[in-house]
Amino acid sequence: MGPREVEGVSPPLGSLIFCALTLALAALLVLIFPHFSFSFSVQDEPCIFEIVDINHTREKTHELNYDSRVTLWYNPRPPPEGAGDVALKEFWKRLGVHKTETDRTRYYVKNDLYPTFFKNGQKVEARILTMEAHRFIQTGHTGTQYMTGTGNMWCPKGRITIDFADGTFRPGDVVRVEIRDVRTDALVSADTYTA
Repeated sequence: MGPREVEGVSPPLGSLIFCALTLALAALLVLIFPHFSFSFSVQDEPCIFEIVDINHTREKTHELNYDSRVTLWYNPRPPPEGAGDVALKEFWKRLGVHKTETDRTRYYVKNDLYPTFFKNGQKVEARILTMEAHRFIQTGHTGTQYMTGTGNMWCPKGRITIDFADGTFRPGDVVRVEIRDVRTDALVSADTYTA
């Protein structure tokens, strides 16, 4: 190499080649050892309780006042799988990775659950300690006006509506709800919805 020649290296290209080689090696191992199983499981973020509506109008007069009534629904059916999802599921299955499916038949005690809401990535300043409407009245809740829903169990196809303070959510806001177990703080369900 002469004094004016410079040797160049492309880190992104090197990383891309390394990833391609790793994937090719993994595919080759699957073909050579088709009965070998790593046997571990993966679970996607559960989405059992879905936001199905965010209402922006006053209940009786239907005038726009950014009412911010959020309706959650217990969806008993998993979302439909696309062709790519099926192929990816089969690939992971061949590698020995088993996907844990969410139980959509279980009845949840509403008082064992609490929600946290986010608007455009920021936590909403609302304190909700239970998903049971009757007990909600007795708690020290803030940022909300009322909650509807019957019974103390949240069963498939059940609905709960939470009326936040007017102006909490506006059309176009990206709203996320995370519902957690009161005792363990484990995530039970999460969903994102555009108002």
